[in-house]
Amino acid sequence: MNQFYESFLDIRAGQKIVDVGCGPGDFTRYLARLSDGKSKILGVDSNPKSIKAGIADTKKAHLSHIVSYKLGDAYKIPIDDDYADLTCCRTLLMHLDNPLKAVREMARITKPGRHVVAVEQGKMGIYYDPNDKRFSRLSDQVWEAQLRGIRKLEGKEFRIGEKLPGIFQEAGLVDMKAEIQNNVYLASDPRRPLNDVREELRFYLAFFKERMETDRKYQIAGGLSNAKVSEYNKGYMSKTEGLLADDQKLRRDPTVITDALYIVSGMKPRQT
Repeated sequence: MNQFYESFLDIRAGQKIVDVGCGPGDFTRYLARLSDGKSKILGVDSNPKSIKAGIADTKKAHLSHIVSYKLGDAYKIPIDDDYADLTCCRTLLMHLDNPLKAVREMARITKPGRHVVAVEQGKMGIYYDPNDKRFSRLSDQVWEAQLRGIRKLEGKEFRIGEKLPGIFQEAGLVDMKAEIQNNVYLASDPRRPLNDVREELRFYLAFFKERMETDRKYQIAGGLSNAKVSEYNKGYMSKTEGLLADDQKLRRDPTVITDALYIVSGMKPRQT
């Protein structure tokens, strides 16, 4: 995967790279490692707590000499025109009600002839349990309803990946490139240590419980009945807790979960 990102992003020594909507800086530090410590990386985020966490984690990773952070909004990035050799974001645009405005800002701070890159989720998500096809169908219904509800209530497109080339073009970028990074979760895969599988499942279960009632409003707004939402929530928790309670059952679980990240690049036109 590192080789893929190195090739696609074309990171070179001496570049100035900006990560917009960096959060606590996970992707920012990843960019720093890809550059082999030979580029200057700046993370920008509107949340002061994320910036504080990013600074602390970057210090622990011994990357503070090349990575810095700045508080700022994606709609009004506090950076001069034509500053960056590469401006990028990862899972930012899906959370914005005006992604085009953010991409235009990213283009503004990018040097002519250099690139803007976005990494965002697309529609190629799958949940399939061959031993429970009814729940698999229900899972698809819940997720589609949630996407409709988020779009309806907040004007946000959580599966924005397919739309990126069009947004980039409207923002004035040219020479678009696109790739897809597919992620597959399969608990029975022997290449994955059982402890890692357990920890990941515990994380997803905790996150699900934390978000469950908040997500219910989106699912209902997207056309699903309250009873269907409750059936799904009960089924998901029961299935997950059952797997966590039985290592052998977990290791034999044939459920496949996939998602896809679109990586799209566009060039800021050279000045004529």
